[in-house]
Amino acid sequence: MASCSTHIRINATKEQVWAVLSDFGGIYRWNPGVRNSFSTSDIKHGTQATRRCELLTGVDYLDERVLEWVEGESFKVEIYKTNLPLHKNIVEFSIESTDGGTVVTVTPDYTLKYGPVGWLMDRIMVRQLFNGGMEDLLSGLKYYVETGEIVGERIPGMAAAVV
Repeated sequence: MASCSTHIRINATKEQVWAVLSDFGGIYRWNPGVRNSFSTSDIKHGTQATRRCELLTGVDYLDERVLEWVEGESFKVEIYKTNLPLHKNIVEFSIESTDGGTVVTVTPDYTLKYGPVGWLMDRIMVRQLFNGGMEDLLSGLKYYVETGEIVGERIPGMAAAVV
């Protein structure tokens, strides 16, 4: 599996950041790659909560579920169904307080479909795109937490805010 880790510092308390992250069905508010999202289970946050993310293409989607949940600290999300070429993808979100803010770290661990061809695709282009998507996700989170404004898909210089 391929793995990377990206983080960002947000000018807000840990509790403020967690309030946004723990709204599991509301990721569309801050992830610029998600056109719409909604809970698909009666459980809205915590282990076994599920959601659907409809991506910007209007065709691609992710069905996700929470595998692990440590209230106020971290959670792991698994994509269990998608029409993208992902074989497996588990993403961990963790937060920690720092002087005057909160650091959020996102760590995806994924493999592509198609065996050796998928491995080669990852090395040539997908990994870079995936990393950029994680940077945009964190930049969108920072923007939403700090301003309260829903991100949308076209915030210029979004990835530049990642530290």
